[in-house]
Amino acid sequence: MLGVLVGLLCATTWAVSSVLMKDLSRKLDPFVLNAPRCFAGGLSMLLLALATGRTAAYNAVTPEKLLFLLGSAFVGGGIGDTLYLSSMARIGVSRSFPIASTYPALTLVFGLLFLKEQVNVPVIIGLFLVLGGVVLIGRPNNHSINEPIAVGAAGAMLALAASAAWAISGILVAPGIEGLDPIMVASFRTPALSLILFGLALLRGRLRELLKLSFREWIIIIVGGFIGWGLGSVLFLWTVALVGPTRAAILTSTAPLFALPLSLIFLKEKVTPIIAGGTVLTVVGIILVA
Repeated sequence: MLGVLVGLLCATTWAVSSVLMKDLSRKLDPFVLNAPRCFAGGLSMLLLALATGRTAAYNAVTPEKLLFLLGSAFVGGGIGDTLYLSSMARIGVSRSFPIASTYPALTLVFGLLFLKEQVNVPVIIGLFLVLGGVVLIGRPNNHSINEPIAVGAAGAMLALAASAAWAISGILVAPGIEGLDPIMVASFRTPALSLILFGLALLRGRLRELLKLSFREWIIIIVGGFIGWGLGSVLFLWTVALVGPTRAAILTSTAPLFALPLSLIFLKEKVTPIIAGGTVLTVVGIILVA
């Protein structure tokens, strides 16, 4: 039960961060936005690790574990996000989002093949209920969002490749985090991921966008980074350590469910019957996974 609660709390931190970033996400390139957020979150976890005397735990990080942990950050945050953005450019959010959201299912497959995870029937049923609910909740309003018209197999394959990258990232975390303190791991894994994101933003030629931000926008980025990339990273690593990568992927994929009430209160968004149905599916799925 602790693992379920930690996983849902992780999803909540990601939901809060996403709501905070709503306006900035329309203004900045995704990598430009995520790089400083990730750095702020990683720096906060590094300071916390130093302040709480966790520096001695770095000795427990073997080269093999370091490879798994940094590799997972590169595969998920570097390759996965890049593929997803490329997919959105080709087939639009409404088509790429549902395909990319299948990563918990792929995590289940990879977990069974490579980690010999023990998964029962209720978890599998819960997986598909959560997937369906998340897709319905996160499904954009086609009447209000401008999307590319072009639809092609290449875009769909890119979205599926992004899903696979995120699933592989979760699988790589499992052997890396085993026996290690999540805060200590986040204190070096998250800053390393921020360097990857800064590098991708530099390659895209978009880093200069940061110079146009106001003081208020920088505060939002720092706070959002602490919540989403700082606390969120620690809680995700802890969830994987407690319940394994498959259940962790299912539980943390429920972030849109927790973003829903926040969007209603702070962003004045409306609940449609489709969103309500997606909420019911997700809640039932969570109960089965628990």
